[in-house]
Amino acid sequence: MRVDRRTFLLGALAAAGAGVGAVAGARVLFDDDDRDGAPPTRRYGDVSLRQAAASDRPPVLFVSLDDCNDWLGYLNDHPGTHTPNIDALAATSLSFAQAYCSVPQCIPSRASLLFGRAPYHTGVYDHSDESRERQTAFARVTPALTDAFWAAGYDTYGSGKVFHPYEPARWTDYKATTHYASAWANSDEPERWDPEWLSPYDGRPIGDGRRFRRRVIDFGPSGRDPADEADGIATEWVRARLRERTSRPLFLALGFQLPHEPWRLPQRYFDLHPIDEVVVPEARPGDLDDLGPYATGEIVHRRTYERMYEAGVVPGLVQAYQAAISFVDDRLGIVLEELAASPYADEMIVVLWSDHGYHLGEKLHLEKYTLWERGTHVPFLLRVPGRFDRGDRFERPVSLLDLGPTLADLCDVELDPGHEGRSLLPATADPPLADDRPAIMTWQRGNHAVRRGAWRYIRYRTGERELYDRSSDPDELTNLAALADYRDVVADLDRFVPTDDA
Repeated sequence: MRVDRRTFLLGALAAAGAGVGAVAGARVLFDDDDRDGAPPTRRYGDVSLRQAAASDRPPVLFVSLDDCNDWLGYLNDHPGTHTPNIDALAATSLSFAQAYCSVPQCIPSRASLLFGRAPYHTGVYDHSDESRERQTAFARVTPALTDAFWAAGYDTYGSGKVFHPYEPARWTDYKATTHYASAWANSDEPERWDPEWLSPYDGRPIGDGRRFRRRVIDFGPSGRDPADEADGIATEWVRARLRERTSRPLFLALGFQLPHEPWRLPQRYFDLHPIDEVVVPEARPGDLDDLGPYATGEIVHRRTYERMYEAGVVPGLVQAYQAAISFVDDRLGIVLEELAASPYADEMIVVLWSDHGYHLGEKLHLEKYTLWERGTHVPFLLRVPGRFDRGDRFERPVSLLDLGPTLADLCDVELDPGHEGRSLLPATADPPLADDRPAIMTWQRGNHAVRRGAWRYIRYRTGERELYDRSSDPDELTNLAALADYRDVVADLDRFVPTDDA
């Protein structure tokens, strides 16, 4: 496909901290004109990419979920979530059953996966103004995963929420869904709210939805048809791409917005989870007693949790979150059905992942933003026809930072040399290799977690520490870090904690 030539001249970038640096007069060139027979070129800072000729590399379907924790049927981590299509995909994929995000928040997590840099090197830690500025500066001079596939000769198509913000110029063609386009361009998100919706807390009309942006969560029926929801629009666009056979290998991305809040969706998905059958995660009042003041005062959103319980809406919250996952599952099923009937059916690699997890009351917390299991454990499926297609499970902890290199390894694609991830293919053949590169999670500067073997180890910037043996304590209720019997374990895991925070 030939698209218009697009050239963006960017002014000088301010220094953006360690791992980013200052780039004066950076010029980013996207040139898809075939002038004088020269191959199309993209330039990021001093990195120049030229698109290779078409090849027989395998096509890829790249599916991302937003705020989706491990409450999926195939992971069996919470009863009742209706996910038949994701489960069917897992039955024909390799499941990385202990996969972890880099950061439990959208922008830094996606930046880490798609650009291949850890947050403690880029300084992109959260959604603060400082992190957003660093993200912008870093992206201007750094090729992303989609750029690497484009340079290898792929046509790259995407729709929905993949990048954050969505980086339309990094695609051969891109479809921004209406609601998501408005969400990144306008912080009031007017098109994501319907004034006819009724508040789940008091039954009154919600108006423009602004009052729900103060640490409360909106949920309930949307009154829309599934195809008219933002994720439905993205689904249909991706289906149409699957019906076409391109002259180049295809990299096709579908970024679901759900189950990110607000959990507004068609009634049929709530009906899959009858309220009297919803299982609310157990809240244990003394769960935080063995933690330090930083964890209990800065990490846990206990007041949010208490307000939801006081309002009596927690069963409805759980139902809505599960319904949102089921909506995504349903849309994914439509795409997979289209794939099965498409020219790509027997050759397309499928990868599914989520940017981070989400608490529904575990550890007295409602939201993301923690380094515990529920905030960081995510689905990660990889289906490769003829290789990973039998429903096998890889049970050792891995990081989503390694997803890009693994996919590139399968497709013979060369990533930017600065990418900090490593292919997981050697570990799939020799699982103990995964212990040499444990999953590292970061939430804001100086706070890190390590998942290695059965252990979760957390060290905060205050020096507070947590240690959990997940083999005997899967809910991470008992902090072992201060006990003498575990001094050697703490010392062993402590050597993996980053010390060069940007």
